[in-house]
Amino acid sequence: MADVRKFLRDLAGSPSMRRLGALSGNTKGIKGTYDTMESTIAKPARPKVSDLVDATNDESPATVRSERLGEPAAPAGPSGDGASSQLPLPEIGTLTSASEDAIVDPSEQVLERIDLNSWKWPEYFAFSLTRIEELFPTGGIPRGIGPVRSFITEDNDFRALGLDREKWPAIDETWTTVGDVLSDTYTDAWLVTRDGVALAEEYAWPMKPARRHMLFSVSKSVVSTVVGSLTDAGLICPDELVTTYLPMLSESGYAGATVRDVLDMRSGVRFSEEYLVEGSEIRALFEAVDMVPRTPAAANGIKEYLTGLTRERDHGGPFLYRSCETDVLGWICEAVTNRPFAVVASEYVWSKIGAAHSAQVCQDHWGGSIVDGAISTTLRDLARFGEMIARGGVTAEGRRVLSQAWIDDIFAGGPDSAEAFAQSASGPSYPGGMYRSQFWVPTAGRDVVVGIGIHGQMLYIDRATRTVGVKFSSDPEPVRLAAQHGTLAMFEAIAEAVPAQAGSTAASFVA
Repeated sequence: MADVRKFLRDLAGSPSMRRLGALSGNTKGIKGTYDTMESTIAKPARPKVSDLVDATNDESPATVRSERLGEPAAPAGPSGDGASSQLPLPEIGTLTSASEDAIVDPSEQVLERIDLNSWKWPEYFAFSLTRIEELFPTGGIPRGIGPVRSFITEDNDFRALGLDREKWPAIDETWTTVGDVLSDTYTDAWLVTRDGVALAEEYAWPMKPARRHMLFSVSKSVVSTVVGSLTDAGLICPDELVTTYLPMLSESGYAGATVRDVLDMRSGVRFSEEYLVEGSEIRALFEAVDMVPRTPAAANGIKEYLTGLTRERDHGGPFLYRSCETDVLGWICEAVTNRPFAVVASEYVWSKIGAAHSAQVCQDHWGGSIVDGAISTTLRDLARFGEMIARGGVTAEGRRVLSQAWIDDIFAGGPDSAEAFAQSASGPSYPGGMYRSQFWVPTAGRDVVVGIGIHGQMLYIDRATRTVGVKFSSDPEPVRLAAQHGTLAMFEAIAEAVPAQAGSTAASFVA
């Protein structure tokens, strides 16, 4: 394990493996267009901030046309969601010669090199995470036809804010500011919002505002809200046995486990989440859904895989992080509605939050949905989702998505949630924290829950101030506690620096 981690760090730190783009604000972009992807990858360092220019050319007219076909271009406004639509729409039906270099997408040169072995290689990883639908089967989670929740865009620079290193001791010893965290954690994009104001928002190529990024295990928090909504509708009862909804698991390790055991990852199922250990259960899960090369023993899809899991202890014990639990929840959602997870997630959650774009979820070749970590969304849409949680399950327009009781339970936890977490291997990393309904509660005494995904993904929700932070990353190493603590400290510093009322400016936040 240690040798593998050292290899990843050394590989990612080499000049040729550095990130392809530089972070740029929501009204800026990367200067210039490289002739080939090879020349881009070979560049020894990220472009400097001084190399950034206006990003109204960040999306091609064809992309704008595909997103808003048949609609008039949205006027330039403070929200930022219509930034790319300032470009004129091409006339429908206009043909362009294939001999023109302008219509050749340089990303094709990357796609041609990616396979099951290479999609996570550091030189391709940031790109792969924004092209999941090109690499794996996916199901769309439609946004619906309702209005989009708009954001007012500000351009605050929080990079100089200091971090609370005493509260978050795992932070890398060289990081002292928000800027340090952003620079050293393979940030693809990040955003902080409060009550409809985008306080700060930046993207690094190949990530763009209208492009989806894989959430990894932040997906689990999305699944939680689907389960919560189905619970509110009377279709699921957390106290019922899993086998009430999935009798096909009666011979598996899930026999006797309740839905609540699974929601809180307290079943007794044998499962190792060691991503870099050959033979671990998480590696076998990846093989079953064809996200890594399969071995002869691999199960055919996520559902067959789940039926083969065994129990190693009593249900309801200490917390133990198991991605398989979320896949059981996704299967339950499908069973009680008799519809694919993507359809259920759209109807009960995604179509209600004012999303601007559809989300998507990877699917295996046998019809199973890989909900434990393979949902992708845009940056702003995940913030819209987080805002709904921060507002107690209600959108800014007053539309109820989740009951107040379900939201309150996530923040408060059960009577023994903190104890079960303290007894786990995760307890020392987050003293006083807990895990409830697929959300992390990182500390005691603070109204904050987070979704955490491997390779540096995070959704941060501060209910007290209605501050929502989202960070997408492409860290070659699956888990780095330093990056997790650094990102938490970063969002916390911003939440505390911005005045209580939304609409602050760069000059008014407390440095």
